[in-house]
Amino acid sequence: MTSRRLDFAIVGEPKSGTTALASFLGEHPGIAFSVPKETALFATDLHRESDAFHGRPAYYHLRGESDLPQLFAHAKPGQLLGEGSTSSLFSQEAAANLHAHNPGLKVVAMLREPVSMLHALHGQYVNETVEDIEDFAAAIAAEADRRRGDRIPSRVRAPSYLHYTDRARYATHLQRFIDLFGRSQVLVVLHEDFRRDNAAWYRRVLEHIGADPEFVPAFTEIHGTVTARSARLNRLLNGPRLKRALHGVLGPAAYTRLRAGVVRAMMRPDARADVPPSLRATLHDQLRPEVEKVSRMLDRDLVELWDMGGRESRGHASDG
Repeated sequence: MTSRRLDFAIVGEPKSGTTALASFLGEHPGIAFSVPKETALFATDLHRESDAFHGRPAYYHLRGESDLPQLFAHAKPGQLLGEGSTSSLFSQEAAANLHAHNPGLKVVAMLREPVSMLHALHGQYVNETVEDIEDFAAAIAAEADRRRGDRIPSRVRAPSYLHYTDRARYATHLQRFIDLFGRSQVLVVLHEDFRRDNAAWYRRVLEHIGADPEFVPAFTEIHGTVTARSARLNRLLNGPRLKRALHGVLGPAAYTRLRAGVVRAMMRPDARADVPPSLRATLHDQLRPEVEKVSRMLDRDLVELWDMGGRESRGHASDG
């Protein structure tokens, strides 16, 4: 692939449908999606935070635009180039870095009801062995300690990843992109809408990024809730040194294929316990101001859509 800029980027919140959308876009004959999907190339502040915590580059194998060609070795002439790093929305520098890379970049931001997103993200981190508090409520309660630098697991990519409520500052995250790219270049897709009507929202994304909107992929389930079959083997295979070594030997494309196969073999379906109603209500109360701001951005009442009314309106006035 000759040196080219990205044409679009999915910068959605984690566990909000970004992997499914990237998979469907990767089927389009006019699109080449990066391999791996999550490059984290532009989250330079998270690179520095991770290196400082670990004392070395333990994570983030891809560090700059010079790595782009190897991520698009499969690209054909004329295809649009896209990538999908959820870290880009959380990062305080990725928006500016992406704008410097291509001011005309089309941005697709995916959002999900925030407590469900955080609950699913916590489960993913437990599976990846970067979170050592397996109970969601306890992990939320540990935020204050972790902000002080205490109780941080040794395998976390960057300590701020475990400041869970910061991950759900949707308005703050979106505003960085809107300020730089303008509202017309930022398409916001809600996880709930996308799940309800894949085809309609897929078409809207294609129109937004400038791809042929007539193509229809095979809409299949991409992710379900899973847990490791063997905790000991899962911890071994998720060790950062082994992952970095394999990435260096195999390269990003072969490493991504290998890891996908290992994950399929290692994991089994699992239904997680739901978030306790009192904790859900507390988090909704805490995050509602951000959601109200996003509602104004989108001219849509997400507080109502996500059932984030006050405790009394939900019948939780006596919830302790």
